[in-house]
Amino acid sequence: MAVTFLVIALLLSACSTSGTASSPETTPGDAGWSSVTTTGAFGDATIESRPERVFALSTTDADMLLAVGIVPIAVPSMPQTDAATGGTSIYPWQVGLYPEGTPKVEASTTELNIEAIAATDPDLIVGTAFFGLTKPIYGKLAEIAPVVHYDTVANSDDWRDSTRKIARAVGRVDAGDAAVATAEATLAKTRSNNPIFEGKTFNAVISPSADGVWILCSEQDNLGRVMTGFGMKLSEYAQSVECDGGKAELSWENMSDLDADVLWAIPDTADQMPELTKRKLWTSLPAVQRGAVVIVTKPEGVPFALAFPSPLSLVWAADRLAPKMSEAAARS
Repeated sequence: MAVTFLVIALLLSACSTSGTASSPETTPGDAGWSSVTTTGAFGDATIESRPERVFALSTTDADMLLAVGIVPIAVPSMPQTDAATGGTSIYPWQVGLYPEGTPKVEASTTELNIEAIAATDPDLIVGTAFFGLTKPIYGKLAEIAPVVHYDTVANSDDWRDSTRKIARAVGRVDAGDAAVATAEATLAKTRSNNPIFEGKTFNAVISPSADGVWILCSEQDNLGRVMTGFGMKLSEYAQSVECDGGKAELSWENMSDLDADVLWAIPDTADQMPELTKRKLWTSLPAVQRGAVVIVTKPEGVPFALAFPSPLSLVWAADRLAPKMSEAAARS
C-alpha cells in the first residue's frame, strides 16, 4: 500500500505522460532547461534538451524513472525477468504504472538488440543497473541518445546516488530527493519496529544446485547494504571468501561454515529447496535446527526488490520480508 501512495503522489505532482520529463520543476519543451551532464564509467552523458522519450535498460532503471514520475517508453525484459513475472517483466510494485499497450523490448545482458532500442526513438537511455553495458555497447547506444549509467559497475553504485542521478538527468531533482527520503524512512521504520535485528548475523544462500550454492559475500553489495540498513550483519565467514560482484560460489563441503543467527534461503523456485533440505550439511547447521531460517523464492519478488533496490522496490519489499526475518531472529 505504501508504494502505491508514493507513486500516486509522485505522478500527480509530476503530471507526467509516457516518457515525458516535464514537471513543476521544469516547464514543457526546452523553456527553462539547462544542459545537464552526468558522469559514468564509460563517459559523461550531456543532455542538451529536455528528455521526452526515455528508455530504461533494466527493471531497476525503470523503477527509478517511475519513482520520479517518468514512465519509460518500453518495458525492459530479459529471460530472467520474464521467468520471475509470468512473462510480463513487470514486477508487483510496478503493476498499474505502465500505460496499457506499453511495448516490451528485450534488453538482454548477453546480446543486446541495439536496433530494437533504436526503433523506440529514445532521446535518453538509462542504464545504471544494466549488466550488459560494456564500453562497445555504450558506444553504440550513445550514437542513439545520451546514456546515463553507473560510475563503478552495474548495480554497485548506491541506489540513492543512482536515483538522484537519473532524477537530475530528467529534470526531477526534487522528486528524486522525495523518493529517496520516502524509501529511507521506510527502511528506518523497519529497523526501529524490529529491534531484534540489531547485531544479528545472517547469510543469504542463493540458487542451491547439485554443485553447491551462491552466497552474499559483501556488505557493499546492494542487498548487503539493505540488510545492514536493517541492523543485521553479514557473517564474518561470508565476508572472508573470495568475492566477485558481491556473490561467491560455495561448494557443499564448505556448508558447515555458513552458520549464522539467521539463514536466508533464496532458491530460484520452490522446487530447488530439496537441494538444501536433503543434505545433512544443511540440516545439521545450528540455525536450521533452531528454525532460524527464512525461505523466500525469487519469483516472490522480494529477493529481486532488495538485491536490485529502487525507491519503489524497497518500499514494497521491506514490510514483506521483515516479519519473516523477525520470527527467525527470535529463534537465534
